[in-house]
Amino acid sequence: MSGKERKKVRCWMDIDINKTREAYQRCKDFVAAKNLAYNLTSNELEELGGSEKKRIKETLYPNDYEWSQKGRIQLKMPPERLTFEVWPEVAPLAVENFLSLIKGDKGKGQCGKPLHYKGSSLHRIIKGFVAQGGDFVMNNGTGGESIYNGKKFKDDKDGLKIKLDKRGMLAMGNTGKNSNSSQFFLCLEDCSKLTGKHVGFGELVEGFEVLDLIERCGREKNDVEDGVPLYSVDIADCGVCAD
Repeated sequence: MSGKERKKVRCWMDIDINKTREAYQRCKDFVAAKNLAYNLTSNELEELGGSEKKRIKETLYPNDYEWSQKGRIQLKMPPERLTFEVWPEVAPLAVENFLSLIKGDKGKGQCGKPLHYKGSSLHRIIKGFVAQGGDFVMNNGTGGESIYNGKKFKDDKDGLKIKLDKRGMLAMGNTGKNSNSSQFFLCLEDCSKLTGKHVGFGELVEGFEVLDLIERCGREKNDVEDGVPLYSVDIADCGVCAD
């Protein structure tokens, strides 16, 4: 590798919007339990035809009092995966912190909770601006903790030079200079005004259709709710891609 080449590492997050995983499992359970009663051709949701699935959604499930009380159903899982490319040579502190929190390999933090993004949410989504997450402590943007003994860590100088000028750029959230913890954000459009203020350390390379779904859950700019999502947007799972 030459000195000018940028080392790249890929990692991923599976995003569950509005508890869709639960809704899909509920639908599978419904079919397994009720296929004989409703004369379905299989007890496996995936094996049913389109007309049968339509009947489940429009009549069978809504009219089944016992099951309809359990919550909504989802007939098909939407795309979930965001795949990122991160740059350890550009922002070594930010990338080490991010990848460790992706893997969850550092045990529990000072807050007593696992140092892991899994199970946390994207707590702030503003259409045409950013989608922010990483607060696995409070899940509302008031918390966060780094792998560095829970302390806030300094800005990677080269990371501050990364231009946050397009959709999918990945950067650290902060409350000012050298105040990085675990919060991060994805740009939803050109956020060049944030360049130099936040450490850029990667970008989205696959899953832009998932980012579109995430943005639909967001608030408009200047909304009084300040980006609180319309529906839950959770990190159901995450990990590092094999080399």
